[in-house]
Amino acid sequence: MWVKLVIGAALGLIVGHWVAPGYAAWVLLGMALGALTDIVINRMRRKKCQMP
Repeated sequence: MWVKLVIGAALGLIVGHWVAPGYAAWVLLGMALGALTDIVINRMRRKKCQMP
């Protein structure tokens, strides 16, 4: 999970360098998307394991 948050934050820093509203908003958005990605991947794995 932490890896996805760090990747999201890093991508947010990169995007925030060129796009408004700035670094802080994009870092927060990147971290939120990283957490959401982790949740979705875990749910997909759980579904896959439960299927016979």
